[in-house]
Amino acid sequence: MTRSFKTALSRKCRGTLLLAFGLTLAACSAEAEPALPVADAATVTRISQGELIGSTTPQGAQAWLGIPYAAPPTGDLRWRAPREPAAWEGRYEALDGTRRCLQYASEIEPGFEGGELAGSEDCLFLNVWAPPGPVDDLPVMVWIHGGANVWGFGGQLDPSRLALSQNVVVVAPNYRLGPMGWFAHSALRDSADEPEDGSANFGLLDLIAALRWTQGNIAAFGGDPERVTIFGESAGAFNVGALLASPQSEGLFTGAIMQSGGFASHTMREAEFGPDNEADRRGVASREVLAQLAIPEARQTAATLRTIAAADLFQAYQDLRPDEGGLGDSIDPIDIAADGIVVPSEGLPALLARQDGLHDVPVIFGTNRDEVRAAGMFDDHFTRSIGGVAFFAKDTDAYLAHGAYPSATWFDRAVAGPADLRTKAGAAPVFAYRFDWDEEGNAFVSDLATLVGASHAMEIGFVFGDFESPYTDPFDFFFTDGNEDDRLSLSERMMAYWGNFAHTGDPSKGPNEASSRWHAWTANAPGTMVFDTEATNGTRMMRYTSSLETLVEQFVSDERFRNDTDRCKSAKLAVDTAISTSASPGPWRALATRYCQTSQESD
Repeated sequence: MTRSFKTALSRKCRGTLLLAFGLTLAACSAEAEPALPVADAATVTRISQGELIGSTTPQGAQAWLGIPYAAPPTGDLRWRAPREPAAWEGRYEALDGTRRCLQYASEIEPGFEGGELAGSEDCLFLNVWAPPGPVDDLPVMVWIHGGANVWGFGGQLDPSRLALSQNVVVVAPNYRLGPMGWFAHSALRDSADEPEDGSANFGLLDLIAALRWTQGNIAAFGGDPERVTIFGESAGAFNVGALLASPQSEGLFTGAIMQSGGFASHTMREAEFGPDNEADRRGVASREVLAQLAIPEARQTAATLRTIAAADLFQAYQDLRPDEGGLGDSIDPIDIAADGIVVPSEGLPALLARQDGLHDVPVIFGTNRDEVRAAGMFDDHFTRSIGGVAFFAKDTDAYLAHGAYPSATWFDRAVAGPADLRTKAGAAPVFAYRFDWDEEGNAFVSDLATLVGASHAMEIGFVFGDFESPYTDPFDFFFTDGNEDDRLSLSERMMAYWGNFAHTGDPSKGPNEASSRWHAWTANAPGTMVFDTEATNGTRMMRYTSSLETLVEQFVSDERFRNDTDRCKSAKLAVDTAISTSASPGPWRALATRYCQTSQESD
């Protein structure tokens, strides 16, 4: 992801969008961490490592939280492929799903101050939820959390309703984040004990290890290792895209869902040394951080790198963060790299276009209609505020136009383009969706439906049936009593489609009756399922007839823009979106240059 795009996206993912309404951080950080659940004897089971006991959730699902699926990646195992987990004696209490990999905590998290370095290098745990037993041979859904690959953990959400309503087993692993999960250096490659140690994608290797653990152990929880669907949102969806291309993950899953993702990767040179041209920068490279730490090249041995204090490493990334009004705790490491081990050296965009570039399994690609609209709320060119509490669009039409083209570009690059290519290349079906729900209402007299709309990450609560988590709606602004009935009805429909896909590889076929037939994408019928409440336009199939070329034509002639400065800002956001979701800005960079230049000349 590019710097400015990741900054804007991190704001939404970390909840600072809500904090912009002027709520005090103290009210959030003062909340106590939730108490651990109580062990339930009905959940006792045995896996390869030994016997364990879990708990029963308030909704009635059984849960096993914090199961180690690999050895701690600490000491000499830092920046190596994950190793097999140790067995234990006695009964392991799998009751704590709050452990996480090293990251800067966000302001919305109970028990943490915003910007606090939270978590541990010893973090390779996963969580399992299942319907109450005895159950057998249920489809498995492996959730890969989002958070720009620098934040989040597998226990953020409660998929109990998804597991119970769809009769599936849900697995949610942690994986190494930030510089612990993605770090490229020749010294690490030269010291590899196993071929995978030479990778730069340690977070992806963790996910592959979690999938292998699932293959070997999920039957103990009632799951079928022959029916595993991986699904993720944002960075989690980008990681799903990488797993679709990785030779290391061959045979580990039978279907994939990418929610607001894309197929983007970096070269190994870029990951290690940075871009050749500063205009092409998409994050901070490993050797740039070592220079920030004043470690001379002669001392950059594997042993030295593995003894760098984690806090110092994260601080160096923070010191190099983009100065673009972003979060004080943001870091911007380069993540998915075409290392030739986990990700083939051609890179993800090229693999997407190749007939044998991805595993030929059924896939769902989707985005939200207004992915990046909320980025305009932080720009006083488009909005004004009263005391930093109430936000208003200065010109509603211009505000909506600013976010519309970058969001539509995301759909074109992450849904329509990949759907076309995969339909031509593979035998497995491809399904596409767009999420349109925008019934948030008002907060402090701010019109959230206008300011936020169907924004990034908004669909997660609907897919999980979890609207209570502090990670989906920390301050109860979005999900209200007024929109509850229609919201829950839409959530039930979405869970049914996701559940059917896990059961059969087709969202319209399975144990759940589909409210509308979700047709696969074809060259002659590029159909997209639109998710919305019946009170508005309803859940329906839509034929996709647009293209990047038509978007550009509409952009140039769109009279909602007030001036060239409006167009400059929208085109720049579209550049970041395009690069982040694939590899090339397409025509947007030329348009940004054109309108930004004319806007400066008119100032």
